[in-house]
Amino acid sequence: MATATGAEFLIGGPIIIGAILGIVELTFVHSDERGMGWVGHGLHAIPTMMIFIFASMNLNWALGLIGYHEANLNIWVVVGIRVLIGLIAAIKIGGAAAIAGRIGEKFYHSAIIGALVAVAPYIWMSNPGLGFGNIIKPLVPANLQGWI
Repeated sequence: MATATGAEFLIGGPIIIGAILGIVELTFVHSDERGMGWVGHGLHAIPTMMIFIFASMNLNWALGLIGYHEANLNIWVVVGIRVLIGLIAAIKIGGAAAIAGRIGEKFYHSAIIGALVAVAPYIWMSNPGLGFGNIIKPLVPANLQGWI
């Protein structure tokens, strides 16, 4: 676990949530693009989704690099930055098939994935509550729990 000015750099959570959302995105691509072309277009979804999830979930760490902290900012500023990351993800997802010359994804599929990218940190939150992190953490060996 790496830290910058006290902010955690999350690794395990973004990988897990990114893989789940990547598979959801792959499912959306399969339903939107018939034939074998969906595999080639869809396989980039998982690593790309992980990049967007890393950006969204490690926002506090990135803000710590420039001397800010989520707790010191207005909550709507933080939510706005995460929504911006989600919008960029939705535009990327919608544009990927259009650039490839295919029909493309349905708008609501891109919007769902963008919204999930924006809310991923809140889904993962492990302290306190019933976040997805609380479900995963007991399943991970003790020496690796710092990465989750």
